[in-house]
Amino acid sequence: MRFAISSGHALYCRGARGSPVPPQLDEVDQARRVVDRVVEIMNTVNVVAVKFHDNTSRDQSTNLNTIVAWHNKQARDYDVSVHFNAYNGKAHGTEVWYYSQAKLAGKVSAAMAKAGGFTDRGEKYSNGLFFLMNCHKPAVLLEVCFCDNTADSNKFTSKFEKICQAIASSLSGVAVGEPPVETPPEQGWPDDPLSIPVESRPVVGKGDEGNDVRDLQKLLNKTELAPGLVEDGDFGNLTDTAARNYQASRGLDVDGIAGQQTWGALYENKPPMPMPVGIFTSEQQHAIMQIAHDSSIADYHWHNRGIAPPGYMQGMALAFAANYVELQRNHPAAIDMAKARTSSDKDALNIYRSEFDNLGMSNEQSGPDTLRHLYALMLGHGMRESSGRHCEGRDQSASNTSSETAEAGLFQTSYNAHSASSPEFDNLMSEFSSNQSNCYLSAFAEGVSCSMAEWENYGSGDGFHFQKLCKECSSFAAETAALTLRNLANHYGPIVRQETELKKDADVMLQAVQDYVDSITLTA
Repeated sequence: MRFAISSGHALYCRGARGSPVPPQLDEVDQARRVVDRVVEIMNTVNVVAVKFHDNTSRDQSTNLNTIVAWHNKQARDYDVSVHFNAYNGKAHGTEVWYYSQAKLAGKVSAAMAKAGGFTDRGEKYSNGLFFLMNCHKPAVLLEVCFCDNTADSNKFTSKFEKICQAIASSLSGVAVGEPPVETPPEQGWPDDPLSIPVESRPVVGKGDEGNDVRDLQKLLNKTELAPGLVEDGDFGNLTDTAARNYQASRGLDVDGIAGQQTWGALYENKPPMPMPVGIFTSEQQHAIMQIAHDSSIADYHWHNRGIAPPGYMQGMALAFAANYVELQRNHPAAIDMAKARTSSDKDALNIYRSEFDNLGMSNEQSGPDTLRHLYALMLGHGMRESSGRHCEGRDQSASNTSSETAEAGLFQTSYNAHSASSPEFDNLMSEFSSNQSNCYLSAFAEGVSCSMAEWENYGSGDGFHFQKLCKECSSFAAETAALTLRNLANHYGPIVRQETELKKDADVMLQAVQDYVDSITLTA
């Protein structure tokens, strides 16, 4: 049984919102949390589930069509949409809307009510909801609780894990484990985390429990980088993601582990790092990202992948811009990427020659045009390999877990590709390791959430470091993938099978970025 599950509304077309938040809830933020966790639970128990969040629509009509279009492109048996209700601050409870699935709707509503302690408003019939009437598969629309009701909101926050497990189990029919037991604070433990000396704080990470974890959660919640994080003393996936987000925003080592460096930054209320300057100023970076946001390719539905996360498009625009500047400065790796098409069956530009020719994108001469065309192909390549997610880990169904064979990052490259582009590949790794000002992690991360398993790397040595750098520095992942596409394209199955989409609109967006770079004065 396969499920396609999406969150209601969109990043730029918001749904309901309580007041104040917290303790009440923001519908879009919490629906995304529920979808992420339910899909994660389902996949853990071998139920196939895919998810979607609309990060592009700016009006309701576009939003509804975008969501339904994504669902109808998935190979699935059921469609599920997750929402939160709102009315007058007094209405409360959970309900599930249906058109043809009354039994399933009632089952899910009862499960959510029991798990969260909500009033069960039950199954609700509708022949007027766009999602239910336009999805081609049996569909239900969940209203988890009322986000403008404080009692409902508090129940949801405290029972989040149990509610998500109930949704996953009632939809799939597969029993899932019980949620972790919340640990009560020790008697006499102070309410203010800062009253405990920072040097007394232990190193805590995934799987730890107790009062120090609860205090960490309290401090993370104050940063506004962990919406909905429950202060339950259990260091789970949400705490891990919140810790990594905080570490990245403060220029700390991103490992999800709270040691003295992370505790110290939280105690000192360290301000967010300014956007790294590198080649471009902050204003120039924002201008390049805006070009990506305004482009036609940003709204394109990639085959079997949907619309790219906003972070992917703006990150790739920045990566190309930096790579284009490197080409102008005669960087050896950039020169190799931008060389004229070769006749080799290991050159992606040769494999895709007919498609490039049909689009009027010639690669017969070395230079900026060829580099830009390569990045246009890479936009489709990254969507095919990772759905545009910078933190994507290896294929969990594969056995390639050695340091050199484990895939990582946007393009699912593994370190054993390095010898085909020697010494440029390893030289890039040295350069990005010593200077990450052009990594653009915060840009690539927008609209993407990452699990603990995805951050995990395998083996040791150069291969381990390569995996880590690919996830934390996506510009590096892009440049090493560009080298590999030119010199060892058979490293990527979707390229060999020509499953990667090449779109003219991708080149149009990158040309606009190139024109902008030509018009500005660079800082470095």
